[in-house]
Amino acid sequence: MEELITLMIVEDNKAYKKTLFDTIELSSDMECIGQFSAAEPCLETLQETSVVPAILLLDLNLPGQNGLTMLPLFKKTATETDVIILTQNNDYHTALQAIRLGASGYLLKGCSIASIRETIREVHTGASYIDPRLSRIVLDTLCHGDIREENPLSPREIEVLELLAQGFAKKEVADQLGLSYHTIALYVRNIFKKLESPNSAAAIATAIRRNLI
Repeated sequence: MEELITLMIVEDNKAYKKTLFDTIELSSDMECIGQFSAAEPCLETLQETSVVPAILLLDLNLPGQNGLTMLPLFKKTATETDVIILTQNNDYHTALQAIRLGASGYLLKGCSIASIRETIREVHTGASYIDPRLSRIVLDTLCHGDIREENPLSPREIEVLELLAQGFAKKEVADQLGLSYHTIALYVRNIFKKLESPNSAAAIATAIRRNLI
């Protein structure tokens, strides 16, 4: 039996939180293991128990500390957990900041249930996702400027990162390049280290901003 994708939800809107819960529970490959109306109780749960979700669905506009402020604390506490931002905030500066702070996905709440499910699955396989309504603006912003600095990445690392930027998961990158998953994982770790990035989304954003890919 395939291992379930475990999730926690941090969302203060009761109706939308129920929608997310139902979306997860009606998916045969997912399981909700915690629901919270604010970020602080969720962080305390992660700090005090061994329960760690594969993915955290995090709203930004929350009572108490907002999601963006709490994001680095979540990443520090649950290092293996991927964070997907689900918000009404369509400001691309906020999306960029969330990615740089470690978010693996950024979705606007107007997206479809199918999009939420697909994003969860993609992020779980190692891919990153930005809502299409923001991605073009984000990429255009990151690509602004004509000066290309010296690239710290090797040709193979550039090739790997370009495939990740196209939405391929690490296993798919391995298949594309005819290499083992372990080798690709090693390349990805080196990329993260060289670009001082916590995850694929941040590495891609940094590489594009610096005109490295």
